[in-house]
Amino acid sequence: MSNILIIGANSQLAQNFINEHGKEYSNIFGVDVQGEASIQKIHYIQIDIMKIEEMNKISQYIKRYTEHIDNVIFFSAVNFMNDFYTLNENDWEVSLKVNITSILFILKEIYQLFSNKVAIVLVASQNGIVGHEKRIDYGVSKAALIHLTKQLSVDFSQDISKDIRVNAVSPSYIVSERNKEFLRTWYGKKLLNRIPYKKFVEATDVSAVIRFLLSEESKAVRGHNLVVDYGYTIV
Repeated sequence: MSNILIIGANSQLAQNFINEHGKEYSNIFGVDVQGEASIQKIHYIQIDIMKIEEMNKISQYIKRYTEHIDNVIFFSAVNFMNDFYTLNENDWEVSLKVNITSILFILKEIYQLFSNKVAIVLVASQNGIVGHEKRIDYGVSKAALIHLTKQLSVDFSQDISKDIRVNAVSPSYIVSERNKEFLRTWYGKKLLNRIPYKKFVEATDVSAVIRFLLSEESKAVRGHNLVVDYGYTIV
């Protein structure tokens, strides 16, 4: 069994993935900025991912339990729901630091722990593919994340000592306990009407795709962004 590192471990998507597929891993290391992991089967690491100087705590903690990491998922993200008129400098900088910069520098920190075969999944968004109201900072950061997936794939191909796969997954609106009432409002119905198949994505849909991208079944998929949206981005 393999070891997995999950950044943004307290998110809804992360916890769904752990519940659905956590039994497949020997060790699950979860990183988040605050609180204790609500799922107790993971080794929890609390750091501020906006501070590069704190990232060495991740590798130090992992070394207590194992010498290598085989899988990595990045769920961490912030979304301030800004447009051009409401955006301020702080929200812009925080969005970029959390949604893109932290990912790059965490990978640089844990690279030393990569096993001979490593699969990495970056959770992007449909907002990184198509424009949307009140997503100017979030959408730009997720578009950058999708391109980072490609750049990392090119760079990691140069390391002939390891087989490092990097892919992204871009979900659409995901139904949860927190937003299901909102999605029933007129605005939610407006969003639903744009989707060709008139369905919202479930967390289990995203977890299944992530599991595929981490598995050997996707070994030939490199630098790809797999969209999970019931067709939202095709119209």
